[in-house]
Amino acid sequence: MVITLVPEIDIKETLQKISEMGFVPTLRSDDTGIGYTLEILMSIKENNSGEADLKYLGLPVELKAQRKSASSNITLITKSPNWKPLPCKNIIEKYGYKDVKKRQGLKVTLKATELNSQGLKFEITNGNLNIIHKKDGVICYFVLDELMLKIREKLFENLLLVFADSKKVKGIENFHYNEAYLLTHLCEEKLKELIKSGFLVFEFRMHIKESGSVRDHGSGFRLNKRHITQLYDKKEKIL
Repeated sequence: MVITLVPEIDIKETLQKISEMGFVPTLRSDDTGIGYTLEILMSIKENNSGEADLKYLGLPVELKAQRKSASSNITLITKSPNWKPLPCKNIIEKYGYKDVKKRQGLKVTLKATELNSQGLKFEITNGNLNIIHKKDGVICYFVLDELMLKIREKLFENLLLVFADSKKVKGIENFHYNEAYLLTHLCEEKLKELIKSGFLVFEFRMHIKESGSVRDHGSGFRLNKRHITQLYDKKEKIL
């Protein structure tokens, strides 16, 4: 049995000192460098155990770092709907189209605010997030409580979200960590608000293989990084 010691950190003092350092070179060349570099600067060991990264005033906190310049959506969680009343394959056959490889596929984005090109959208009803067709009604659905449980597993109840400016110096990415928020109390009502506003979207990424089976490339919920703060009840500016 491996026991992980989660460090207790004064995040306000620590992040202030890191910010005063200005731009620092990444310690890892890939996309994860922004988070890894911040962990090293905060004396946090890389943690894949499912535990929180740190404690602040006794509160277990997960740490995430983001580039300020990032404007695209990220995958919040991957999750398939409950395939009722229509099975997955039937949905692709009925509402899909021929993809670039001439396979019957369904690779579209859904939101609650409008119908997409295939006539599909979201609708929240009685604790479910339904996927509906403009003529056929509900074709499959998610249970909101189940969605919330998976999001809690991914983001944790409490999150320290740190933003950084980024620039290249002699071909090496450098980060200036200069904005941070402590987010507490992940909230299902906030999740519903993001869905209803159209900020939280779902992407089908499926096709039918030659064998007749369905291939799912990771259908899931996507959200702009900046909107992660809106999933929480409380938001405290740390830096």
